[in-house]
Amino acid sequence: MPTLNVAPHVIVGSLVLVFFWRTILAVKGGAVHRRNGRRYLLFLLPLLLSVVPISLTYVNGDPARLVQLVYLSLVVAAAGWTAWRAVRDRDDPARFRGPVFRAIAVALTAAALALFAIGIVERSVLSLGFAIMGIVYGGAMIGHLGRPPAQDWWLSWHLNGVSLLFAATHASFLGLTLRTLFPEQAGETMHAFSQLGTIAFAWGLRQWLGWRYAHLAGGAPVGPARPAAA
Repeated sequence: MPTLNVAPHVIVGSLVLVFFWRTILAVKGGAVHRRNGRRYLLFLLPLLLSVVPISLTYVNGDPARLVQLVYLSLVVAAAGWTAWRAVRDRDDPARFRGPVFRAIAVALTAAALALFAIGIVERSVLSLGFAIMGIVYGGAMIGHLGRPPAQDWWLSWHLNGVSLLFAATHASFLGLTLRTLFPEQAGETMHAFSQLGTIAFAWGLRQWLGWRYAHLAGGAPVGPARPAAA
């Protein structure tokens, strides 16, 4: 793949990674956390745009690959939107569930089901794993429309989005790192391991974040976890 096609994606992706961790490590709910979070989300747009020249080479007329790229873009859109709007609309759950949320929920679920079918036909573990992630997330979004919001709904959806964004932000970098460190092992198996492994880690991260910051539903800022004093 030509270097000029990849360079913008690597540069913007590196900035996204920096802002992600500056946001994660800042005091939750504080000014630094909010400021870096906004910067992170803003850089997601040029990150997606930087994928376009890569996509033209990657797709190469293959409908299955096109579906996968559209689907992955919808994953980032769903994660970014829910992480952002859950906080902005915390006092207005009806606004959070508005037209954009509904459109993303339906589009993500439909694309995930299409990718799942492709994964079955092509016997692709990676496609099936990607698809299950979208089916679960899109299904949760649709399910959220049909029930009254819980007291901590906004925190749950913010953490859902953050955890999915972790996977989206780190999967490519992990894959690149593994291919660089172990070039002789590079291939479909390593690619599937790095991508699905990141998704599995993101799921575990979501469980930990839910436990660690559950009290934030009350609105008090709190910093990252620290060892207890002796």
